[in-house]
Amino acid sequence: MDKIDFLSEPNGAGQLLLRLVSRGNAILAELLRLSDRIPQAYRPESSQEYASLIFDFSYFNREELYEKRINDDSALIELIKI
Repeated sequence: MDKIDFLSEPNGAGQLLLRLVSRGNAILAELLRLSDRIPQAYRPESSQEYASLIFDFSYFNREELYEKRINDDSALIELIKI
């Protein structure tokens, strides 16, 4: 059984896979870097006003739930309009 060399020049699929993975890692690293620079006014522990609008990555698994929660609360809708 031959090993697949993802780094070899003729392996286009392997090269594409490596590029996709490296871009994904770069995006995650940038998100983590930016998460350390959230202004204090928007941090959930310091601003109860915006705490209901600040989500973590679980938002992507339960978008409908979060969107319904926002749309059912007129105070949250007003915060979004500002």
